[in-house]
Amino acid sequence: MDQEINKIARIMVLKSFVTNGHEISQQRFDSIPVESYNIKRENCVTNSVTSSRLSEGRNLFDKYNIDAYIITADDVHMHPGLSNIAKCDKRLQAVSGFSANFGIAVVTRTSAALWTDGRHFRQAEKETDCGWEIYRKGGPEAVTVTDWITQKLQTIEGEKHVGSAPSYMNAVWWRNFDTVLSPSNIRLLPIDNDLVDQIWTDSRSVRPSKDLNSLDIKYAGRTWQQKVEDVRKEMTKKNVDVLVVTGVDEIAWLFNVRGKDFANKPYFYSFASIDKNSVSLYIIDCKSKLNKVPTDPESKQKLKDHLKTGADGKCTRECVQVMEYDHNQFVLNIASLAEKSTGRVWMSYDCNYKLYSAIPKEKVYQAIPPTLYLKAKKNFIERNGMRNSNLFDSVVIIEFFARLEKEILEGIPWTVHQAAEEAIKVRSRSLSLYRDQSFNTLSGSGHRGADFRYHPSEETDHDITTTEIFNQDSGGQYLDGTSDLTRTFHYGNATEHEKEMYTRVLMAHINLSNLKFPVGQTGRAIDAVSREPLWEVGVDYMHETGHGISHNGAVVEGPASISCIEETHMSDVKLDASLFGGDDNQLERVPDSADYPINEHMCFTTEPGYYEEGYFGIRIENVMIVRKCKQKYNISSHHFLEFETVTFIPYEPKLINYDIMSQSEVDWMNSYHKEVWDKVSPLLKKKNNNIALEWLHKRVQPVSLHHNIHSFYENSDKIELGRKIHIT
Repeated sequence: MDQEINKIARIMVLKSFVTNGHEISQQRFDSIPVESYNIKRENCVTNSVTSSRLSEGRNLFDKYNIDAYIITADDVHMHPGLSNIAKCDKRLQAVSGFSANFGIAVVTRTSAALWTDGRHFRQAEKETDCGWEIYRKGGPEAVTVTDWITQKLQTIEGEKHVGSAPSYMNAVWWRNFDTVLSPSNIRLLPIDNDLVDQIWTDSRSVRPSKDLNSLDIKYAGRTWQQKVEDVRKEMTKKNVDVLVVTGVDEIAWLFNVRGKDFANKPYFYSFASIDKNSVSLYIIDCKSKLNKVPTDPESKQKLKDHLKTGADGKCTRECVQVMEYDHNQFVLNIASLAEKSTGRVWMSYDCNYKLYSAIPKEKVYQAIPPTLYLKAKKNFIERNGMRNSNLFDSVVIIEFFARLEKEILEGIPWTVHQAAEEAIKVRSRSLSLYRDQSFNTLSGSGHRGADFRYHPSEETDHDITTTEIFNQDSGGQYLDGTSDLTRTFHYGNATEHEKEMYTRVLMAHINLSNLKFPVGQTGRAIDAVSREPLWEVGVDYMHETGHGISHNGAVVEGPASISCIEETHMSDVKLDASLFGGDDNQLERVPDSADYPINEHMCFTTEPGYYEEGYFGIRIENVMIVRKCKQKYNISSHHFLEFETVTFIPYEPKLINYDIMSQSEVDWMNSYHKEVWDKVSPLLKKKNNNIALEWLHKRVQPVSLHHNIHSFYENSDKIELGRKIHIT
C-alpha cells in the first residue's frame, strides 16, 4: 500500500511541478548537432603537412591498382572500450588533421570524406583540412560509407577496387564492406603495407614501452598457470585447439603482469596465444624486460622468473615462451599453429582482418574469448581487493569532499580543475597501493556539468560556487582493485527543480542497487528498472546505467554492460552506424555488451544521471559486485542475484526531496548510510580527522518520511558525534 500511495504522490508532485509553470527543457546534454553533414566547409583551415601526406597517398593508387582507400582510426588491437590509441597510430590524424579516436575516412583520387559520431562532429569541422566532407554517423541525412563509395566510383567502367589495410580494420567490418560493395562490382583489396604507414615517415613518435611488473598472487588470487588451465578447459568445451588473444587487458590479467603503456590503464602492448602444449607472449623489447629488476616495490620477481622462462624467452617446460612484439610475425605463427592443429582457432569479434584471414574459414571459431569472460568474474581474492580498495578510496575522497565544502563555505576559492587535481593527490599521498587514476577526472559546475564528458583543464577552468550544482567523477587504480565514483553537491540553496532531479537520479540509483533478479538476465533486461523514476517525468540520460569494471585494470570492462539504449560513454551511436548501406539483414553484428548475461562475481558501476543543457548536470555512481541473494521462497530451480555496493560515500541531503521517495527507497538509503558510517567512521577516527567525521555524521542520519527532515539537519550539530546510528 505504501508503494501505491507513494506512486500517486509522485504523480501529484509532477502535476504540481508542471502547473507551476516550470518547463523542463532537457536538450541533448552533449550538444549533438542537428545537421548530418558538412560538405562546403567554408571556415576550414588546411595544414600543409597533412594535406601533403594525403597527396602522397593518392600517388600510390596506381601502384596498387585502387580507386579509393579506407582509413580507420584503429590500430592492430582494435581496443574495444579502451579508447586508447598511441600517437604513432593516429593515422587518420596524420592525413586529415582529425585527432579523435572515433572516425573512419575514405579517399578517392579527387575526393575525401570522414565519418564521426555526434560528440566529435564539431571537433572534426574544426580540425579537418579543407577539401574533406564530414558526415555525422547516425545522422538522418548522412550518407553511408558504402553508398558514398558507390556514388563516387560510379563513372569508372568495369571492376572498381577499394583498398584498405587489413591489420587496421575489424574482421566483421571488413566482411560487411565486402558484402555490401560486391553487388556494385566494387572489390575490397587488402593492402598489407598500409598507405599511410608508407607516407607518414616524418615526426612519428615511438610506440610506448614502459617497464613491466608481475602482480603478486596476494592481489591476483590465482597464478597464471591456473588461469591458463581454466582457459584450456573452456577451449576443450568448444573443440578449440588454439586461442588467439589480442586484447591487452585480457593479456595483463592472464599473465598477472601490469605495465604503463596506456594512460590510466595498467596494460602493455602485447599479443598472446594458447594451444594444447604451449603458451606464447609477445612484448616489446622482450629480452630486456624479462631480465630487468622489478620497478614496483610490490613486485617480487623478475619477469623471466615469474613466467618460468629463460633469459632469452625460450623454454621447454611448463612456461611462457616470450617473443618480440611483431604483428606480422604473430600472424605467421598463428597461421602455423592453425595448420598443425586439427581443431578450431578461437578469435574474438574484435580481431583484425589480417589475423582473421590468415586462418582457413572452416577452422575459425569467432566468439567472445574465455580470457574476457573469465576475467570479468572476479575470484575470491579479487573481490576482497575490490572491497578493500573501494573502501579506502571512499575514505580519502570523503576527507577531500569535507575539506572542499568547508573551505568553499569559508570563502576560500576552488576551481573544478583544482578539485580534479586534488582528487588525484589525496589518493596518491594517502594510499600505498595506489598506482594511477583510473581515468581522467570528469568534473563540472553549473552548465558545464551538463556535459558528462567534461574534462576540466587550465584553459577551460571555472569556479566552484555556492549557487550552482557541482559534480565530480573520479577513480583510482590500485594493486588490489579499481574505483570509480561520482557525487553531486550544492553548497548553497538548491532550487526545487534541482532537488527533484537529484532525487529522481538517486531513486534510479537505488532501484538498481536494490534489485534482485534471476540468473541469466542481461543488462538490457534490468536497465529500465533504474530509469523508471526519470522516465516517469519524461526525461532520460543518454549513456549506459552501468559498465563492467576491472580488478586493477580498465575502468570499463566487457563483456557485459547495463543499458537499453545505443548511446554509451564512448559514443552517441553504435560504432558501425552509417558504415554499411544495403540490406541490413545481410550484415554481421558484433554482440552488444548489453545482451550478455549478468553473472555472479562480476563488478559493475551504477551511475544514472540527468543533464539539462545550459543549467546543470547530476550523476551518482557506486561500484557494485554481483552476488547470490537469499530467497524468501525456494519453490523453483531459479536462482537470484543481487548487487553488493562497495563504494561508501553518503548522498547529498541538501538536494534530496524526501516527499517523492518511497519507503523502500528511504529504507535502502538508511541501511546504506549505516553501513557507510560503520565502515568509514573508525578509519576517520584513527586519522583524527574530525572535520571529515562531522561531515560524514551529518549525512548518515537515519531518515523517516514522517518528520521534517529539513529542521532535523538544521539542528544536526547538536547531535553527539559518534553515537550509534539506528534506522528508524
